[in-house]
Amino acid sequence: SLDTYTRRPDCFGRAAKHIRTQCAEIDMEEDERVKGAPSQILRTTRTNHATAAIAMTLCELSTAKHYSPPLECSLFLSESDTNSVMSNDAQSNCVEALSRSAQYWSSYSGYLREVRKWTTILM
Repeated sequence: SLDTYTRRPDCFGRAAKHIRTQCAEIDMEEDERVKGAPSQILRTTRTNHATAAIAMTLCELSTAKHYSPPLECSLFLSESDTNSVMSNDAQSNCVEALSRSAQYWSSYSGYLREVRKWTTILM
């Protein structure tokens, strides 16, 4: 569960805290949905989900002995960049690079499903 990750003092913990923050921001934007800007909120939500799934995937990859994340994901490795919004191009390039490895893709797609569930639960 997200709570388990949040309590960790490592990469997973930082990513989980970021997910909680993003979910809270999405929830606070509920008024915007009512005012007629649902497409922008939906795009933002998808971007946040993907960024969170990338972060969790890279945390998982860093636990492997032969850690070699895709070069296209290097922008997402910096701790200071965890809270900044990455460009859609950077995100797309990273996701495409993850898709070239069955193991990386399995991790990413699994975390993407989890992030969506966590966001729904927290909202």
